[in-house]
Amino acid sequence: MTTGWRLLDDDPVKTEWFAYDDMTGEQAIKTVYKDTDAVLDMNKSIQGKDVAKGKEGDWWHVARIPPSVIHKWLIEDGINVFDKNDGLRVMRKLDDPEWRHLRVNTGHLGVRKKVL
Repeated sequence: MTTGWRLLDDDPVKTEWFAYDDMTGEQAIKTVYKDTDAVLDMNKSIQGKDVAKGKEGDWWHVARIPPSVIHKWLIEDGINVFDKNDGLRVMRKLDDPEWRHLRVNTGHLGVRKKVL
């Protein structure tokens, strides 16, 4: 019999829950991140093509990704935004219109093939 979800921790950034299945002995921790809307609202308020551009070769601020989205991409798509090997996959996600509110710089990030 599963014990159900029990609160482990609740802080301003996230809430963590714990569950245990008596029959299988399996344990699970669920993390729910907060304030996703605040990050998205901040992004929308400063969005523009030339936001946070630096000189050629400098780093540019192109997106602000809430922890809930970072976690979702890792769990559902296996994309680790902190792993440089996943950089192209992150850029493709950020170029996807579904995730447009994560962007602050609206220029194109990913690699596209030229159509002849």
